[in-house]
Amino acid sequence: MIQATNIKNLDVLRRLHLAGSRSLLDILLPKFSRIMGFLHRLLDRKGQSLTYVVYLLGILAIVRPHILSFTHWLRKYYTSTVYIQSSNETYDMLTYWISSRGLEDAARSFIAKVNSNRRSPENTPRLAKKAIGFSPYNGGFCFWYKNKPLFYRVNEDGVGYNKREEVSVTCLGRSSHILKDLLQDCRDEYLNSTNHKTTIFGHHGAQWKKDRTKAIRPLSTVILREHEKAPLIQDIRDFLEPKTREWYNRRSLPYRRGYLLHGPPGTGKSSFSLSIAGELGMDIYTVSVPSVDDQSLSTLFRDLPENCVVLLEDIDAVGSVCPRDREEDDPLGESHPRGERKGVTLSGLLNVLDGIASQENRVLIMTTNHIEKLDKALIRPGRVDRRVEFPLADRDTIKEIYHYIFGPLMSASSRNPPGVEGDPLVEIHATDFAQRLPEERLSPAQIVSYLLQHRYSPKDALENIEAWIKAM
Repeated sequence: MIQATNIKNLDVLRRLHLAGSRSLLDILLPKFSRIMGFLHRLLDRKGQSLTYVVYLLGILAIVRPHILSFTHWLRKYYTSTVYIQSSNETYDMLTYWISSRGLEDAARSFIAKVNSNRRSPENTPRLAKKAIGFSPYNGGFCFWYKNKPLFYRVNEDGVGYNKREEVSVTCLGRSSHILKDLLQDCRDEYLNSTNHKTTIFGHHGAQWKKDRTKAIRPLSTVILREHEKAPLIQDIRDFLEPKTREWYNRRSLPYRRGYLLHGPPGTGKSSFSLSIAGELGMDIYTVSVPSVDDQSLSTLFRDLPENCVVLLEDIDAVGSVCPRDREEDDPLGESHPRGERKGVTLSGLLNVLDGIASQENRVLIMTTNHIEKLDKALIRPGRVDRRVEFPLADRDTIKEIYHYIFGPLMSASSRNPPGVEGDPLVEIHATDFAQRLPEERLSPAQIVSYLLQHRYSPKDALENIEAWIKAM
């Protein structure tokens, strides 16, 4: 009897202890007692085997909001994050670093696209026609950097035309030094991959977009009269010297220089601009004037980096609001929409070139096929510091083009097809070829196109001249 009473008292004490514990839990977690009572009654009927499972599920359901709240608090106060938009070149640097290590393979959500060369350096292998590539999409993955875990995430905002991609990298801790170190490594590796290459930027609306990376084109491959080419190259080199910048700064003069290249289509204006950018180790940013308006042009110039070449093509279209067929295909590969558009006004262009908000520390090259259409205010000294004409081919230019196609290759390691490049008769054939073509009637691009059709047979190139001229 005494033993039964003791057991009963112990049971009462246990119940009082549990009641006290539950009261405390009810304060911290509302409705805890009610839920646990329900689970008790359920488990008494279903058996002891599911006890721990159901208890665990119940506790998780109660604790989940608090875990989420704690996670949000931890992410807000004890993590650091860097955000990068796809329109910025830093995005290319980071994604190149990620893909070069195969880290994106860890992503569980990804998007499939036909591979494009716009985002990767030119040395990326092209193994198959329209090869499919995969990249993380609306998700993320973890990776390790300097023995620290980082979380990479891809997000997309907006819809339709306004859709944009953004990536973020998050680290634990309140210091962002590890993220800055990562981006610095991404930058260094990306720039090393583009050594001896020229990066070409076009624009999508009012945003710069990397178009592609090309091997540097030697200036020797641009056919231009030597008395024009050599002084122009030297003038640009002198302008970029550090002492020149110091000279401008000491005198409080705006450090910028403008060049106007004019001449018929196909005479090498854009090709020269691309070559000079490569020769100077600078990126080139191209804008076709017919494809922008005042606002977008102002935004594009505002976002220009330092130490770059800016190519403004077809500036004779300033003020045009009508559809305008382009007379010259863009040698840099840009495709521009046609149709009616507001266009750039003269005042808008002048404000961009030398207004209060104009950019400095860049080389501006403008091209036109019709210099006679340009307003004198646009090409006055201070806006255009040097004009260079790119004329149709004369006898010397024709001979130089022939030598370029059929003469010895620049690389000593390259092997020349027998009887073509390096032929001792090339000089004689070049003179004969130049004599048979009309002088100052054909553009260098037209002559190069014809010679490429007979690149393996100089003899055919000579014999078919008359038929080619008649067919034009």
